[in-house]
Amino acid sequence: MKPVDHYIFSSNELFLHHDNTLPSSVPEVFLPSLRVHFPFTLPGASPEKGTEYRAAYLEEPLPLDKGYWVPVRQIFGSEDPELSRYASGAARGLGLVNWRRMNRFCSRCGGEMSEHAEETALECSACGSLVYPRLSPAIIVLVHREGKILLARHAQRSTGVWACIAGYLEHGESLEECVFREVREETGLTVTNIRYTGSQSWPFPDQFMIAFHADWESGEIRVDPRELSEAAWFSPEGLPSIPPAGTVARRLIDEALSYGN
Repeated sequence: MKPVDHYIFSSNELFLHHDNTLPSSVPEVFLPSLRVHFPFTLPGASPEKGTEYRAAYLEEPLPLDKGYWVPVRQIFGSEDPELSRYASGAARGLGLVNWRRMNRFCSRCGGEMSEHAEETALECSACGSLVYPRLSPAIIVLVHREGKILLARHAQRSTGVWACIAGYLEHGESLEECVFREVREETGLTVTNIRYTGSQSWPFPDQFMIAFHADWESGEIRVDPRELSEAAWFSPEGLPSIPPAGTVARRLIDEALSYGN
């Protein structure tokens, strides 16, 4: 019999035993609060061998004596191999349980949705409509100008963190067009030399971040107050509070510092 690892989430936190291991089953104390529970696979893993995985979600975290809750964001940025080994499973598992929680009923007829027997999909019990996991692609870009980088504080966030410009991809546009548009809309700047550098699954609840560097071409900063509270150019020796390790925004900033901007 294959071993089973359970990724159990509540409020974007993952349950681990005190020895930093995943539970092999859902603890009995969790059962009354359990709302989602289903199998899933890890990227690149063979379903015929190795460990099986289950994703579960609790409506609220419960008092514990056999483990603890760790924020998934902390797992993404952890340098501790005991935690970072769960990053891929946490990203996939949390994304899937968020998708399942937001698709309890069919958008076509209102029937109740249930897991498909063979595919990673939900099937309507009334009309048979299928719903597959949703990903929301978004760009994130670090703009460079004469040895400085552009950082901004987002209007919808109360933290003092300065981050990169980001936004969702729209129908009909390429990723590069999205980068150009988002920078122009949010800051009034025009960019050039847009270049892809990486990506990150960000299951809060379903974003897929595609990261770019770009160079300033023209314009002065004029922020859109609906999106940003402020934006400014920063030199490497004068950076404000920036995103934590494990985020693609931090990776972009670290790349700029490593390569001399």
